[in-house]
Amino acid sequence: MRNCIGFSIVCLTCFLLVGAAKSDRYVKDNVFYSSSPKLEVKVDPKFKYLGKLDYTMEQQSPDNVQLVTYETKSYVFVDAIYNELKKAVYIQLRREQTKYVGNLLGDARANLRSGVCSLGEKEYQCFTRVIFLSADVPIGKFISEQGYVLPNCILARTYARAESKENIYLVVITYFENFSDSGLSCESWQSEEQLTEEHKQYLEGFDRNCKASFTIIKKESEKPGIRRLLGR
Repeated sequence: MRNCIGFSIVCLTCFLLVGAAKSDRYVKDNVFYSSSPKLEVKVDPKFKYLGKLDYTMEQQSPDNVQLVTYETKSYVFVDAIYNELKKAVYIQLRREQTKYVGNLLGDARANLRSGVCSLGEKEYQCFTRVIFLSADVPIGKFISEQGYVLPNCILARTYARAESKENIYLVVITYFENFSDSGLSCESWQSEEQLTEEHKQYLEGFDRNCKASFTIIKKESEKPGIRRLLGR
């Protein structure tokens, strides 16, 4: 009887732990943790964690096949001097109605550089492009409401990967920086073919800054069996 009661308690504990883990997402000491989909991202300590932004939006799917609803959770980190935004990192988990397929990053014509990138030993679709940041979009509005002045445009590097067996979660990690001090205008970044040596030199430094801004922590999954939980 005692063995049966003990086994039942262990099973109930496992069930509760698994149920809690499914929605376990948080930031501690500048490390973002997610149990579903599994992801740990360590953000450089010089970036201040602003908080989480939840919103739902409708837009065309990346393959332009249908209008879909995205449930988006964003975890935002900024590097600023006083109230002037210099750099930012944000981690997004997007949940779609159906599945993510094909091109995850939309119109490739706007990209300066694009391809497949490796992060944490996983492959992500990635691009670099200039974005006109505005308080009309959720991320811009969230940052400006915290008291930061938005630059007119930013240079952004975005990584995207469909996660989970059903491919309904999209993991998006974006790094961007304000390049207004570079002397390069927003309009001068038209296409990769038109980039000058000055643009290319700036991109080299930008890539280094991006790599230094965050790291994906690779951890082996631990799934203790019933015997281990019972102490056998």
